[in-house]
Amino acid sequence: MKLKRFVSPALVVCAFATAGAQDSNGMRISIHVPDSVAHVIDREQPDRARFAIVSRDGQAQLLLMDTTIVAQMTDRGLAHLDSREATDTIKGTANRIFARMALGALVPLFDHGIAYHLRDLADARYDDGRLMLVRSNGEEVFRDVEIGKGPLMESFSPEDARRFAARARAARSHLGH
Repeated sequence: MKLKRFVSPALVVCAFATAGAQDSNGMRISIHVPDSVAHVIDREQPDRARFAIVSRDGQAQLLLMDTTIVAQMTDRGLAHLDSREATDTIKGTANRIFARMALGALVPLFDHGIAYHLRDLADARYDDGRLMLVRSNGEEVFRDVEIGKGPLMESFSPEDARRFAARARAARSHLGH
């Protein structure tokens, strides 16, 4: 199953539900993964990861597991998505009610992670203000993923991103491929 097919219908509804947000408290989730080798999995527990980092806004996390890198929302991010404050800035009672219904239905969908196999990773580095996980064909993994207030790979502190890149490179080298 391609991630794009799994997530796209939900994103259309979610985009509508959050489109009316009038301030920076709104939650934005956008994923575009054309022809990706990433796949949707059940959420991982951060304490089971070899290494984990959390975005500066606390909405998303990146986990280095034994054989995969997982991008997912944090418990805080899921709670915010499921809260009234996620839709309070939407104008119009009917729009707000629809947005709450849509988000309520979508929270179980977003209670998942996106996993990328370490064996397919060619490089990991921090450059140009973002964590870069690069495939052998030069494409960046999770490049178009947005969770919270902007692109996921730009949402981590430089120090955390550099440490994650170093750990990902080390984990990849231990796979022996």
